[in-house]
Amino acid sequence: MSFAAFQALANASVLQHLANARVLIGGEDVPGIFRNPAQGVALGIGAADSRPTVTVSSAAVTNDPIDTRIDIDGTPYMVAAAEPDGTGLTVLIVDRTQ
Repeated sequence: MSFAAFQALANASVLQHLANARVLIGGEDVPGIFRNPAQGVALGIGAADSRPTVTVSSAAVTNDPIDTRIDIDGTPYMVAAAEPDGTGLTVLIVDRTQ
């Protein structure tokens, strides 16, 4: 098995076991690891970005996902930034829409 194949298998396993959300992106329903640090947290001066993020397989993300609407567990969000990690996973920084 090639390293790339092993990496894809490992990423799929991680997402399958750690996913806490379903993400509809580009018409595809994929598992995601959703993090919303602003929920119930009082942030003080110098706090880091508190926007929600969702980690998904890079294969599910288009080349330029900025301003793409996605749904996380049925709630609409817009992709504000994408941070591929180079291992086959991408962290999407998202803003909730109406």
